[in-house]
Amino acid sequence: MVTLERPLRHLAWADGRLFAELADLPPAALDARYSSDAWTVGALARHIVGGAEWYRYCLTGAKWTDLSDPRGREDLLALGAYLADLDASLLAQVSLPDQDVEFVDEDGPRTALRSTILTQACLHSTEHRAQIACALEVSGFGPIVLDDYDLWAFESVERS
Repeated sequence: MVTLERPLRHLAWADGRLFAELADLPPAALDARYSSDAWTVGALARHIVGGAEWYRYCLTGAKWTDLSDPRGREDLLALGAYLADLDASLLAQVSLPDQDVEFVDEDGPRTALRSTILTQACLHSTEHRAQIACALEVSGFGPIVLDDYDLWAFESVERS
């Protein structure tokens, strides 16, 4: 049977890899953007973590925290460790039935299937990894090679 377990394991792996790579860049890379009105790399990194908090909230009711944009290596490593915990909490949801989950968002009460929320968690992080890679490339901080983050790369790592 095919489940969302593997995509969520990939999410955790790719998130961990991204935050480790970002931590190795100079702090100025966190101010990079791909256009003048786009979020900075630091804001996008914080947003990835904030998104994971949001999905955890939708699924469990656990509240989110007030996150700050990372300013350097230590902040990125701390955010990355927290994101690993959030990703683990999302992965734990695959053992539960795919049923409607109720939560409250800015528009009021809402309902979504557990699988919808978990799938969106994977897609959300992927979207923002691409924005980060673009911002770093156009700002001269070197490429993050997105092919190194894809499911083929993850499968290769898992099998080795």
